[in-house]
Amino acid sequence: MAHALTAPAELSFRRYGEDAPPHVHAFDQIVLPRRGVLEMEIDGKGGRVDPGRAAVVPPGARHAFAASGENLFVVADIGGDLMKPFERLRERPFAPVTGAVRGLLDFLSGEAPGAIESGVARLWTPLLLRGLSAAPTTVDPRLARAMGLIETRFDQPLTVRDLAAEAGMSQSRFFARFAEAYRTTPYAALVDARLRAAQRLLSDTHLSIAEIAARTGHGDQSALTKRMKATLGVTPGAWRRQR
Repeated sequence: MAHALTAPAELSFRRYGEDAPPHVHAFDQIVLPRRGVLEMEIDGKGGRVDPGRAAVVPPGARHAFAASGENLFVVADIGGDLMKPFERLRERPFAPVTGAVRGLLDFLSGEAPGAIESGVARLWTPLLLRGLSAAPTTVDPRLARAMGLIETRFDQPLTVRDLAAEAGMSQSRFFARFAEAYRTTPYAALVDARLRAAQRLLSDTHLSIAEIAARTGHGDQSALTKRMKATLGVTPGAWRRQR
């Protein structure tokens, strides 16, 4: 399943099935979430790629993976020279996905399996490595569960109470721990997830703006327009035309 790396970095969208035999490759590989969950084992350490986590597979690390249902992941194959300033990432097989990294993922507009343009890979991958390196070394799995809830149920009226319950913490403790780990508030993370979802639908579908607002938790078109103008300086219609 491995292949020879012919560029400093190669990017691709991939979908996975229920099982893949263990294998190794001679370059670093980072697997990032778009849709679904990928169960992975990397040199005997189990974990998953989900809305809150990415996997880091060092050269020579034996790894296997499995996914079920609809899924899509971004895979970055990275050469040693590009990875050298960020080698400490190899120390942890599963890294938190922060807001900065999610923004980079949303920049990749393609949705079909296959390679991503080499020029994009050359510019995008160093930003990814910086984003992952700036993330906290570890994130409490309870907080990661709450972030996963934000990323998958942003269309619903989530509250701090809901998120704290998912994490099994009091609301005050959850709020403080979440802000410390992700450098943002739960509400800001929810707003960001909703806005990114709206941007994707505006770019990739022909749904009406009102329908997109409803599907992304904004309530109505007016609320979505207000949020996009405040955050991005453009209306939903202008964003769509630019794309």
